[in-house]
Order: sequence, then C-alpha cells, then structure tokens
Amino acid sequence: MRETQNQSTPAAAANRRGLDLLLAAALLLATVLAYWPVTHADFLNYDDTDYVTANARVQNGLTGKNLAWAFTTRHASNWHPLTWLSHMLDVEWFGQSPRGPHCVNLLLHAANAGLLFVLSRQLTGRRWRSLLVAALFALHPAHVESVAWIAERKDVLSLFFGLLALLAYVNWVKGRTFNLQPATFNVQRSQCWYGWALLSFALGLMSKPMLVTLPFVMLLLDYWPLQRFKLSALNSQLSTFRLLLREKIPFFIFAFASCLLTTWAQAKAIQSLEHLPLLARVANAGVAYLRYLGKTFWPVDLALPYLHPGFWPPEQIALMAVALAAICFLAAATARTRPYFLTGWLWYLGTLVPVIGLVQVGVQAMADRYTYLPLIGVFIAVVWSLGQWIESRPKLQWPASLACVAILGACGVLTHRQAEFWHDSETLFKHSAAVTKDNFIALGNVGGALFERGQLDAAMDFYQQSYRANPRYPEALNSIGAVLASRGDTNALEWFQRTLELQPTHPEALFNLGNAYARKGDFQQASSFFHAALQQRPDNFEARNNLGNNLIKLGKIDEAIAEYRRALDYKPGAPLILKNLGEALAARGRLDEAIANYRAALARTNDAGTHYSLGLTLAVQGKWNEAIDQYSAALALAPTNAEAHYNLGYALLLREKPDDAARHLREAVRLRPEFALAEFNLACALEKLNQRAEAIEHLRAALRIKADYAEARQKLDALTGGRN
Repeated sequence: MRETQNQSTPAAAANRRGLDLLLAAALLLATVLAYWPVTHADFLNYDDTDYVTANARVQNGLTGKNLAWAFTTRHASNWHPLTWLSHMLDVEWFGQSPRGPHCVNLLLHAANAGLLFVLSRQLTGRRWRSLLVAALFALHPAHVESVAWIAERKDVLSLFFGLLALLAYVNWVKGRTFNLQPATFNVQRSQCWYGWALLSFALGLMSKPMLVTLPFVMLLLDYWPLQRFKLSALNSQLSTFRLLLREKIPFFIFAFASCLLTTWAQAKAIQSLEHLPLLARVANAGVAYLRYLGKTFWPVDLALPYLHPGFWPPEQIALMAVALAAICFLAAATARTRPYFLTGWLWYLGTLVPVIGLVQVGVQAMADRYTYLPLIGVFIAVVWSLGQWIESRPKLQWPASLACVAILGACGVLTHRQAEFWHDSETLFKHSAAVTKDNFIALGNVGGALFERGQLDAAMDFYQQSYRANPRYPEALNSIGAVLASRGDTNALEWFQRTLELQPTHPEALFNLGNAYARKGDFQQASSFFHAALQQRPDNFEARNNLGNNLIKLGKIDEAIAEYRRALDYKPGAPLILKNLGEALAARGRLDEAIANYRAALARTNDAGTHYSLGLTLAVQGKWNEAIDQYSAALALAPTNAEAHYNLGYALLLREKPDDAARHLREAVRLRPEFALAEFNLACALEKLNQRAEAIEHLRAALRIKADYAEARQKLDALTGGRN
C-alpha cells in the first residue's frame, strides 16, 4: 500500500486529523459490532467467582477497608490493586449485572485499538499501515478471551495504561533534539511527558504485571522507528546506548518491584521443578511460541484452557527449534533493510517471556489472553513487511487493499462467532471440551454450570467425565461429593476426604466437610473443618456464618457472635447473618441489639423466619402489639409455621382476643398434633369463649401428650370439679 506525504499546510494538517478521527471512529464501530455478543454474556463459573461474584470485598464496593485490601492482598495469586478497584467500581455502578462489566471491557479494548492506531501513526507517520495494525489487534479472535472474560479486566486495563505510557514516551522523545553524538543530547521541552509515561507504566503494572517488559519495548522503538541508534553501528554508539538505558532506569526499577510483588503474590501457585522439570518448561515455551503463531494466522479451535501436556514429543520440539531459529535468523539477516521485522519479532518474543511458562503457574500450556500485548509485534512485522513489498509493486495496491478488507472482515466474523461461545459457562466450556482432548477443567466447569441450575444428574455426568479424564483433579472429586451431599448421600464424605488427600488445603472441600458433619450432628468436627476452611479463605462469609451456627449448638454463644460479626465485615447487610446474629444476641439477653439486627435484616429482605424471631424478642420485652404484627407478617409468608400460629395465638390471648387466639391455636394443633402447649392455650381461649366442653377435650389432649403437665391438670380439675 503506497502512502504519500501530505503537504504540511494548516488545511492539509486539518484534513489529516479529520481523516484520522473518521478512521478511528470506524475502527471503534467495527470493534463494538464484532464483540457485541459479549454485552449479553453472563458471569463465568471460572475465575469470575474469585474476582467478582463470590468475592466479598469486591461485592461490597469501594470502601476504606476494601481500598486497603486491594493494595495488600495476594488473593487469586496476583497483586493488581487497580484491577480490584475497577471491579469494585463495576459493583458501585452496575450492581450485580454482568452487562456493565462486559461493556467496560469492550470499551477498554476499543480504546486500546484507538490508542494503538495513534501510537503507530505518531511513530511512523504511516496512516494505512497503522490502521491495519490497529484493526488486526481490534478484530483478531485470539483477543476474545481478554475482552469477553470479566476476570481478564486486568488485560485490557493494563494495556490501556501501557499504550498511554508508550504514547507519552514517544512525545517525550520527539520533544527533544537527539543526535547520535552524546554531547548534543539536550532536553528542550518539559519533563512532564516522561513523568506521565512513568505514571502510566506504574498504573499498568498495578493492573497486571505483564507490562514488566515495557522498558524492553521502549528500547525496541528506540531502534525502529525512532532510530535513536543503529545495530550496524552499535560499537561506535555504546555511549549513546548507555544513555538510552540510563533514561529507562526508573522504568526498570518499577518493573523489578513488580516482579518481586508478583513472586510474593504467586508463591503458593508457582509449581515446583519436581512437578514440572525445567527441560519440559523450556520445550513447552518453544512449542507455545509456534502454537501462538499458528493460532494467529489460523484462529480456529480457540479454547479455555489449553492443558499442559507435561512433555512434548521430540519431533515437535525439534520442529519448534528449527522454526524459531529460522525466523530469528531471518529477522537478524534483514535487520538493515527491514528493521521493523526485527522490532516486531523481538516484541513478540520478549513480551511473551513473563507468561511463556518458564515459571509455571497453573495447569495451562498457553492461553489466548497471553497474546493480548505480544501479537502487536507480529502485526507490526507482517503489515510493514507486506506494505514494503506492495509499495514496490503499484499494480498490486488495489488487490492488496481488497485482500486486507477481506482478511479484516473474516477476523470480525470469527471474533463475533467466538464471542458468542462466551455467552455462559455451559456454552463456553462445552465448546472448549469439544475442540480439545480430555479437558478435565472444561468438563468440570460444564458440570458446575449445570449444578448451579439444579440439574444434578446432568452435572454428575460431566463431573464424572472430568474425573475419568484426570482422577487426580481435586475439583472433580469435590464436585462429585457436592452432588452426593445435595442428594443427602452420606458417601459425599468419602469424596471430600479424597479431595483433601490430593490437596489438603482445598477450601471448598474443607467447607463442604464442615457442612456434612454439621448435618450429621457432629458440631465439634464440623467447627474444626470450618476453621480450616477459613484459614484458606478468610473472606468466606458462609463458612463464618455456618461456624457461628455450630458454635451456638456447642453453647459457645459469645464465640458465635464474634464469627457472625466477622462474617458481616465481609458481607455487610447479609440478611441471614443479621438474623443469626440477632438470635445469638437474644440468647445472651441483649434484646435491643438483637432487635436492631432483625430490623436491619428485614430492611433488605422480607423473610418469615426473621419476622418470627423479631416477634419472639419483642414478646420477651412485653411489646405484645408489635410482637403480634411480626407473627402475622411471618404467617403471611409461611402460613404452615405451627410455632408462629401458637405464639400469635398466645399473644392474642394475652391481649384479650380469645376468638382470634383460638383460631390460630387450632391451626397450630392441626399443623402439629403433638403440641401440648398449643392444646393447653387453646383450652384457655375456649374457656374464655364459654366453650367448656371443647376446652376440656383439649386439656385432656395436652395431658395425653405430656402426662406431668401440672398446669393443664389443675385447669382440668377446676373445669370438671375433679371428676376425670
């Protein structure tokens, strides 16, 4: 594609800016259209739970405590405080809806495409090549994972700041006179651009540490297209090159600090060399470089995740070594005439290093999301190489332009189709299982989606497939146990215990075992497992709530109150926890505090049990009219609650309303035939209504149920004159 230099008149400059804005708008529109299906997608059951839906800190939104947590936590084996804050903002703005976070991801991706266009335009002055690089970045199907996955906010957010850093860096460089002679290395403009570049870099690192390679990218841009040094004359330019390195020292310091923080955050997730030897990692890294290129040029069968095979066949390793060596040789051999190819290739190689698997975290061999930054280098190398080849062949300009449009159209269609797979967990992971082999994670996640919908039989089928694919996958064993526990099958305990044999610190298995022992009535054992689960996940408010319930059973009311309060720190306003706390406080005689918690719970949900507990506490205080209102509210929601009918009847009896009292006490007796107290108080109400014969019958019924019921015996003697 031939690009001519426009005349630098004010009108021409305005026309250029206008055309660039029009092209950027078209790029934005194409990006939104290609990714439109993600705006109707749901949360996933893979990492989205950890990052958003089951993350108590995120769900509470922006608070002082959560702000501090974002900067100090290594939750999800990462240190990325800005990403956590962005998820909290999503909750503040959009509540529990997934559409808002998906739209934010999409807009950030579209903004990144626009920033890449501007960056390339400023660096090279080439409009159409820059647009093609940005469009390939925007529309390539490999980037769907980064955009459609809410948990991958860190990808789009970090690159947004990374591109801002590069733009500021370019402005800083172009604002100074630069000559290859160090003596003339003078700063003519303010250092504000440099400060902005450093700040943006820091913000990018706080979004995802993948950006640690950005100082390396800056050096590549110094080589081409900024031409601040030449490889062919590097020996004579060592002092200049040292200056280029020196100016980036603050960036390298930030990158080093980010590496230390990431190592700290991922300490528990990094796999040992015994589990995966270094040679296997190096081999997979080389194969992954080629596999990424393959999916770049033929983006089909994209999946989440690509499982690590352990050891690749020797012939694939040999092919990898030869292919990588050939491309590296080609890049070096053509560096003088095609410097862009060397820059693009080294961009790709270098920016993939942090995630290429030499330090193995997780079970994946590779991941589409890891290419979000590196593929920019491939697009630069390919577009500029083809552009130079076509530029010397004017007759090919129009056919080449049409071919580019066709390629972008195909990318857009494939991206739209791939985005549709991300509609929900079941759709995505069924697709991933179909295009990969023995993908036990994908199979397990399909089971998880079905389990959440209550389709236990279908869920069990996929969990068992996952287990057969990898019998040592802890999630499969725990999930099979969860299905059995939902069915009331005591064999669930065995599966939870087997999970802990594989992974002794598995938080869900520990939690599930706590629940299983609680159902068996072994509250001491249940409490020990809840404690263990909380050591792994202190923010598991459900475990804290259930631990509190067990402590109540063990008579440890004060400890239970403390656990309920801690649970509310992680899940403020949770109605069930507020109700449980209220009942514990009432048991301690702290009635006003109990009532405050009940009312706080009812402000969030209209729950029959909470109305009933509030009624009981008000009755203890002698506030019978308010208690009657609460019992009535409970029965409006749960009309078969025999205890609520009894207590309402008793309260009405005390308020001298025997007719209404008798009606509710009769219902209590009907719902619970062996209810001695209800029989006795019904007799009292009937006596007040002068229905002595029926009252006597109910007194006798009370005594049949409870032979030593002295008060019922006395009243029966009084009504019958002792003739029984």
